[in-house]
Amino acid sequence: MKKIISVLILLFLTNLMAQKEITVYSYHKHAPFIVDYNYGLTYEVIDYLNSKAEGKYLFKLKIVPRSRLNYILKPWINKQCLSTKECKKDWIVLWVNQKWGFGKDSKENFLWTPLLDDSNVIVSSSNSKIDYTSPESLIGLSLIGISGHKYVGIDDLVKQGKIKRINGVSEVENLHVIQANRADVTLLPYSAYKHYIKENKVFNKLYVSKTAHQKYMRNIMTNIKNKDLNTFLNTLDLDFK
Repeated sequence: MKKIISVLILLFLTNLMAQKEITVYSYHKHAPFIVDYNYGLTYEVIDYLNSKAEGKYLFKLKIVPRSRLNYILKPWINKQCLSTKECKKDWIVLWVNQKWGFGKDSKENFLWTPLLDDSNVIVSSSNSKIDYTSPESLIGLSLIGISGHKYVGIDDLVKQGKIKRINGVSEVENLHVIQANRADVTLLPYSAYKHYIKENKVFNKLYVSKTAHQKYMRNIMTNIKNKDLNTFLNTLDLDFK
């Protein structure tokens, strides 16, 4: 009996040593990605990856500010890690896009796995519907956004004094501001908007313009030195909505 237990312990330890730990970075702390402790799409992705890894990988989440992530990835962005073994390669980043500040060669410098089809939508009050067609269609209006967020095309018109920009504290609070007609429009990811209208039915009365401000794919990003991990990711059904 003792011999059987010893063999089982040895097998367990061998499997544990063979298991590769993967750090999962994310800077998206808002809904639907992080809703509450251990609740949200990010945790669903982690659970799914670990269930499919079958002991080969162990995915462990690490939430970091975007500035910290930029510092961590700087050697990879600058291609310094291609010629050295000192850089840790066992990591992925969730919910990111090639155009979001990961270097001009990000599409080729990193490996990408599609995760969520998303867009930025323009939301207004149902009492004063705004049909967005381009940034110019917001001239003369007020937009409530989030401090530090950049809005392509819109920010240029804000600088010119053609659009009034207000900075709110959160996306859900901005929706309340629109509902109360204290600003004309707000801009937020459609994935977040879908979550908020599920949580608060009163937001169903708001109006979403048919034309999106931007459409984009949220991906899993990893480095080109970890092709085995990328191959594993691309065998999965990663259709999160």
